[in-house]
This record gives sequence, structure tokens and C-alpha cells, in this order.
Amino acid sequence: MQTTEQQAEFKNEAVSVSVKRKAACMVEFDVQATPKLVQKAKRDAIKSVAKEVTLPGFRKGKAPDELVTKKHPESVDKKWQEVIAHVAFQESEQLVRIPVLTKETKIVFKMHSHSDDQGAALTLSFETEPEVPAIDPTTVQLKEVKRPEVNEEKVDETIRQTQLFFASWTHIQDRPAQANDFVLLDVIVLEDHSKLFADTRFEITDKSMAEWMKNLVVGLKTGESAEGISKPDDDLSEKEKEAYKDKKVKVVLKAIESADIPVLDDEFAKKLGVENVADLKVQITGLLNKQADEHVKEHLREQVGDALLEQYAFDLPKSLVDKEANFRLRQLLQDPQFQKHWDAITNEERQKIVLSLIEQSKKAVQMFYLCRKIISDAKLTITAKDLHKAASSPLEALLLPQPYISQNQPDLQQAEAVSRILLEKAEDHIIAHAQKTSDE
Repeated sequence: MQTTEQQAEFKNEAVSVSVKRKAACMVEFDVQATPKLVQKAKRDAIKSVAKEVTLPGFRKGKAPDELVTKKHPESVDKKWQEVIAHVAFQESEQLVRIPVLTKETKIVFKMHSHSDDQGAALTLSFETEPEVPAIDPTTVQLKEVKRPEVNEEKVDETIRQTQLFFASWTHIQDRPAQANDFVLLDVIVLEDHSKLFADTRFEITDKSMAEWMKNLVVGLKTGESAEGISKPDDDLSEKEKEAYKDKKVKVVLKAIESADIPVLDDEFAKKLGVENVADLKVQITGLLNKQADEHVKEHLREQVGDALLEQYAFDLPKSLVDKEANFRLRQLLQDPQFQKHWDAITNEERQKIVLSLIEQSKKAVQMFYLCRKIISDAKLTITAKDLHKAASSPLEALLLPQPYISQNQPDLQQAEAVSRILLEKAEDHIIAHAQKTSDE
């Protein structure tokens, strides 16, 4: 996004500053520094150089200013310009009150002229925080999300899935995958080599596996792969098919398995923290209803993210986008499969992946600032309950897993968990105030 250049003038007894706001959150200070500031900067520069050089007959730092200047004119002038720039920036920043982006932000200067009697003219450039627009939640329009039905068939299938969780698994090595097998799969999007699924178990049945995936998997042996297009199933509605985006993918079959499933009885129910099979069905019905509510909320949150990114565009600091893109690339390169793919492709193909990561990073940085703005304006806070959502039973932990933040977690994991909670709080605030429209 291109920002229209803005300019303003400021002045005090040390500097006069013309401020230009430029694209990508760059700021330029065109500074005219007074002779007094420049003269003091020169004295400080000479003292600094004197401490670093040795002159015959004098200890370091004790040589006369005139002698230091005469013997080391280039060093003195270089340091003089640096000190002018440093002091001029301090004065300008206090006057203008535009902060640098971070403590590590580099301030670049270009000296146009400097002298004892005329002062100095220079340009200082640096990145600053984005100017995030005010966000009105009532302007956001969201389509209602259909709540998944919770019925007896769904309860029975969920019970079967809990039995599978406790099943004993045996690898099948002597044949390819066939109907009713269980398989461990990686599903990789070939456009950017991101993973739709990693080490995910699927059952090769019409109920549990999409038709396109089943067509690719059946007939593969362990370690083999197949490429194809992920497509919506025929039984989806036309609107769902329209919303489903086809992707060229590679499916990697990592294991073929058979399952020894435990018997459904009261003893099995007790493993899940409930008294008997009847109570198990009651508890699962309640948890499935929570899942259905969460399904609605998650899809609304996705709409909020898309709406905010489209509705509230603003300039972003290039360094933050680059930092996020580099982080994402490093994460991908930690995967041996991706590293192998990266090494094998052309520079042009690598560039496509990098450009895709940059676009993802722009959206991530934009959402970070939007959510921070929402959290600040709405005065939302994170409580201990948000951080520590402990499950009340093994069954709840199995069906409704929650991220848990521990003091023993690495700082990066804690930061990611807190960021996720802040994102959800901001999105939920928008959902609570947004306009809801029927999908019909």
C-alpha cells in the first residue's frame, strides 16, 4: 500500500525540522542544526577520537584538540558527523514525538553540509510504528454460520473415535493401502510447500476421507506419494463447492495400520473419567454441542480476519514483514522434506515461495496491529482463566483440547500462546458488535 507523503515543520533553539512521512512507515527528518549544537558536537568528537589514538608525548585522551584534528582529520570529521546526527536526532525526536519502531531500529543519516559557523544540514531516516486506523466493529458484516447438527449418529461416531484413540496399532508392510485401512499421511500444498496435514491418521472410508484423497491414497505403499487436486466432495452444497478452493497437493503415505479397538463397556468409560457407557453418551453429547458452538465461532473469526484485512488497510514497516517472512522460511527449512524440496527447485520456484511467504507475513503483521488496536480501544484484558483452561476430565481433554500456558514453556511458545489468545479476544469483540446477515 502506498502512503501519500505528509510533511510538517518543527523548530526549537537547537534544530529546525521538516518531517516527511513516506511509504512503508519510513520517516525523514530534514534537519538544520544550529552552530552551537554543531560546535559542541565537534568538541565531543575530538575527545572521542583522542581516546582512541596515540600521539607522541601525550597519553591517550590528553593531546590538545588542535593536534588531534591536525593529525587525524578524517577520523575527527567522520566522528563529528556521527555525533551531529546522534544529537540532532535526539533533539528532533523530542520535538516531533515520532518514535522509532523498536530499540534495534537503525537510524540512517545523510550529511549535506556541516561547519562551525553555518551549523549542519542533514537528513535522518528511520522506521516508525504504523498508523492504524480507528476500527468500528459495527461496520463489519458477517454471514451467519450454520451450526453442525448433534445427533445420535454423531455421538456414536465420536464414541468410536475415542475407542480408536485407545486402540493398539499394527503396521501393515506387505501390501498397498486399501479400503477400511487406517493410514498416516502428510498432505503438502505444492504451491508453497506448506502442510495441510502432518502425521495425521485417516480411515479410508467414504465417511472419513474425501473422495479426492481416497483416490490418491488407495494403491499406495508405505513411503510412496501421489500428486493431485484437492476437490470438494459431490455431496456438498453448491455454495460450499464454490467456497472451496482447489489446491494442487502431494499426499505422502507414511504408514498403513490396522487397529485393535477396545470394547465399549463401563470399564472403558471409567478411563475417560465417567461412570458408565450411558453417562459417556450424555457427556459426549454435551461436548459435541460445545464443539458445534466452537465451529460457529471459528468460522466467524475467519470472516472477521478477512473483513478486517480488506476493510482496514494501512502501511506496514518493511523490516517487520521481512522478519516475519524470514522466520516462516526458517520454520519451513527445519522440515527435512521441505529442505529437500527447496534444494531441488529452481531459483524462480524459490522466489514464488518467498513471495507467498511475504504475502502471508503482511497479513500476519497487519492482523497483529489491528488486534492490538482493538484490544487497546476496547480495554480488553487477559485473565488467568484465559491462560489456563484446564480440562475437567480425560474425555474433555480428548474432545476439546485447549492450549495451556505454563511458566516452564519456552518464551517463544508462551508468546505465541498469548498472541493467539489476544487475537481471539479481539475477533470475538468484533463478532459481538458486527452486523450479521443470513446466508440465504
